[in-house]
Amino acid sequence: MFAKFLDNKKLVEIASIAGIMAFFFWMDRSFGLLNWISNELVVQFPGLRQYTMNLAGVGFVGLAAYSISQRIRGRKESIARETLEKFLKQQDFIDKHTGLSNRLGFKMMLAELRTSQIMTRNVIIAFEVRNLDSIASVHGAETAAKIEGMYGEQIRHLSRENDFAARSDKGRFYLLINSEDADESNSRVEQVLSEIKAFSEHGLIIHDLTMSTHLNLGFLDLSNNKNTSDKWDEEEILQRLDYMLYSSRDKSHEFVATYDEDLEKSLQQRALVESELLDALHSGQITPYFQPFIDMKSNTVAGLEILARWEHPTQGFIAPDVFVHIAEDISAMRDLTLLMLRRACEAAVNWPEEIKLAFNISPNELRSETTMHGFFDILKETGVSSDRVEIEITENAFIEEVGEISEAVAKLKKCGIQISIDDFGTGFSNLTHLKILPFDKIKIDQSFIRDMASNPESAAIVTNIIALGKSLGLPTVAEGIELDTNRETLQELGCSVGQGYLYAKALRAEDVLPFIENYQVEILNLDKVA
Repeated sequence: MFAKFLDNKKLVEIASIAGIMAFFFWMDRSFGLLNWISNELVVQFPGLRQYTMNLAGVGFVGLAAYSISQRIRGRKESIARETLEKFLKQQDFIDKHTGLSNRLGFKMMLAELRTSQIMTRNVIIAFEVRNLDSIASVHGAETAAKIEGMYGEQIRHLSRENDFAARSDKGRFYLLINSEDADESNSRVEQVLSEIKAFSEHGLIIHDLTMSTHLNLGFLDLSNNKNTSDKWDEEEILQRLDYMLYSSRDKSHEFVATYDEDLEKSLQQRALVESELLDALHSGQITPYFQPFIDMKSNTVAGLEILARWEHPTQGFIAPDVFVHIAEDISAMRDLTLLMLRRACEAAVNWPEEIKLAFNISPNELRSETTMHGFFDILKETGVSSDRVEIEITENAFIEEVGEISEAVAKLKKCGIQISIDDFGTGFSNLTHLKILPFDKIKIDQSFIRDMASNPESAAIVTNIIALGKSLGLPTVAEGIELDTNRETLQELGCSVGQGYLYAKALRAEDVLPFIENYQVEILNLDKVA
């Protein structure tokens, strides 16, 4: 009861005012405050002797009144500030585009969920509009915002009483589903995912235009992952949802990601790579390896492809597919590209000058003046001539960003650097682009080479690409040659250059020169036998 009384702010305020009044009365009773003030007034103003006691009393009451008014004013200001803070706090939890809870609000709900036992099953459905940035760049930010608003309405429509919907980052939504049992949970997840897909299937109509949207979909069953999810805080839960969506970006539009132990291991590896990548670069853990190109007519070593390899002191070799993508995400691609190039050029100084160096470069770095300046500085400082260097660009990058990178390609060509189109056949090949862009070589993707003996379609694609190269006067490179029968077939078709485990795996820098020398000796011996 006493605690309740203390919590009542009005009663506390009244008690404070009464305390001020009591203090002044106590001062007068104990020390004759009024008489002292009256005597001081007489000394200063003798003509006011008969009014001094009245003035002292008025001053006493005025001082008390002023003190009380200041207390009331302070209290009003405090109430106004608390009201404003409460309003602002509420706004912090609401997404202005959709009216749903935002990421912060969703985190608070997850924190509350972890301390309560409201329902027995908890599943979080997550999805994102993967092409929202493209829509915004073509049709404007307002159109993109309307699309998000439409998805917000849809997810609100799919929510039930015990569910919780939120919009996180741009184009990303969550729906927490609370269910009584596993059957109900599975049924709800299937129903919600089905309706979200159906909502997107025929596009969204905005301003008489039909916008096609493509989604990344997934769900995290906290109940099935209870042994580990109980250890996750709300930020770690969101981190896993985000990574689940990130991992599904290269999958088909119908793919629905689920969180499992493999994804958890992948997330842990990603966290390790992100935290140690830059240090690994400069400490020498990540080094260039070199895979030979073999001229299929003369059977000689024609060049070497530079490949980054990371040998971690405790994790062993970390795949390039893992750390290269992360380097792009954390803006470390420039450091990786230039450092690998520098170390490769330093090693190549001691190799035969006819041996070319080929390396892959991302479109972002190709467009970067800083990276290109660093690139030419390295060639100048190491003494490697530009005509020994070949840059490989993936077909998809060439096709999708042809306008943006054509200027950079032209500058490289002017300096004598050759350009190769990599992974040809895997993208949306456009013969117009092949004609416009001044590249020097076509590199056939290894997936077709490996399947050509058993897959007629792959064999037909390889045959046509080699024929295309001949018609354009461009040499072709076949990567991924592992069988001697494939090598013979490629030679018969007129493929120019071969690369793959049949010839050699990627070599350390110190093994390159011995390989070149031994390969030439072996070929000479074969010629003598023949």
